[in-house]
Amino acid sequence: MNTTHSSPLRSTLAAGLLAFGACGAAQAQEQFTYMTNWYAQAEHGGFYQAVATGIYKKLGLDVTIKMGGPQVNIMQIMAAGQTECVMGSSDLQMMQVRESGVPVVTVAAIFQKDPQVLIAHEDVKSFEQMKGKTILIAQGANRGYWPWVKAKFGLTDEQTRPYTFNIQPFVADKNVVQQGYLTSEPYAIQKAGVKANTLMFSDVEKGIVRAPFRVRPKPAFGHAVAHTLPNGQLLIGCYHPSRQNTNTGKLNARMMDDVFRRAREAVRYTELR
Repeated sequence: MNTTHSSPLRSTLAAGLLAFGACGAAQAQEQFTYMTNWYAQAEHGGFYQAVATGIYKKLGLDVTIKMGGPQVNIMQIMAAGQTECVMGSSDLQMMQVRESGVPVVTVAAIFQKDPQVLIAHEDVKSFEQMKGKTILIAQGANRGYWPWVKAKFGLTDEQTRPYTFNIQPFVADKNVVQQGYLTSEPYAIQKAGVKANTLMFSDVEKGIVRAPFRVRPKPAFGHAVAHTLPNGQLLIGCYHPSRQNTNTGKLNARMMDDVFRRAREAVRYTELR
């Protein structure tokens, strides 16, 4: 989550409140605009819930959430003063934006690990095995993770093609690798019936802090993906754990419906046994 130096100090403080639910309240009903980096989806549920349940208002903030998208340059919009705070994607992105002269400040890190991934078909087990494959990446990757990835794993620019945020080229061609977001494309590809391996950049970086998990081996997390635990219970992953899904449910109900549909199918199967 990022804001700019040029905004008033109270906006920076407000951005911190958005992330942490801090103790103090800002000025009474201060207008504050927060812009996400993509269309509304389950991962953004907490922000929409805070608006719907009045959490921000209790902290003195009248928050408006705007959606980003593939053709929306949220950094330019923030630099132009049209939003006080945006949802960024990585530390590298922030460093590059600062180098270009935009005085942004990162005020919160929401994820413990960077959810950016490359997705390959099941025969590819590592980044090094992507040599010779066609790799679909978005334009922004050339200014973000791609220079690091190609240098570290011996890949080349000649392998890349534009990623249009459509999984069909990947589904149709086993020689294709594509970029993705851990909580989005892997699920869509699984629904399409394609077996794939999801490789996270953060898994090969040093110094990553991992949260403990009581079940060993740790289940591979995925939206609507089911795992049978040692005690026989069925664990179904969901990218939106909020009990109050009012706003996000209206904006992107299909993802939540998939989880409940999967759970209903599991219950019916158990009843028939």
